[in-house]
Amino acid sequence: MGASGSKASRAAGSAARQYPKGPKGPRPPPPSTTTTTTAPAPPKTTNAPPQPPPAQDHAAGPTVRPQPRAAPARSEAINLDASDPDFARSLRSLGPVQPNPTLSPSSAFGQRGAGRAGAPDPRKNPAIAVLEARAELQRKAEAEQEARAKQGRGFVGKEFLDVFDLRQVVFERDVKGRGEREIERRLGLKEGVVAKLGGEGVLGLAREQGREKGAVDVV
Repeated sequence: MGASGSKASRAAGSAARQYPKGPKGPRPPPPSTTTTTTAPAPPKTTNAPPQPPPAQDHAAGPTVRPQPRAAPARSEAINLDASDPDFARSLRSLGPVQPNPTLSPSSAFGQRGAGRAGAPDPRKNPAIAVLEARAELQRKAEAEQEARAKQGRGFVGKEFLDVFDLRQVVFERDVKGRGEREIERRLGLKEGVVAKLGGEGVLGLAREQGREKGAVDVV
């Protein structure tokens, strides 16, 4: 009895207990496999140019860097490398520069055309005309002085008078009462110089309290 009981207990202990894995009942049907077809999208209407296909990936090749070279003189290659192509193209498109007309009398630029409208003519400038006339009189006076010093045949008489000569002419004419030709002969004047001084009353001696002064007065 005891041996059979122990065997039964050992068999019950060695048997593994099994628990139910789920509630008993009808199993749900498996999901149905349905195939859905998607309609193709309509083509896009656009004016943009078609995109190029993506380029295939290429392996980058080795980068070659030239060695720097130093030159003792400036060559054409250096000039081309240092120049700005855009700036040079702009200069070539402008062409030669046309300078504006200038009114400077000393300018070497030749004036062509009528010039600017309303600009004064430098040849008719009164100040320049006075300076040119003064320079011409100075040149003639110096030439007369040289001819008088040489007493050559070309000297026909004095034409440019100073204050002392004017006083003598007026004194001979107004006080002594001599004529123009006689005054010119006595004073060595050029013919017609006395007549250029004007008639009586234009140039005369200044008088003070009935006495003659040693000065010439232009009336």
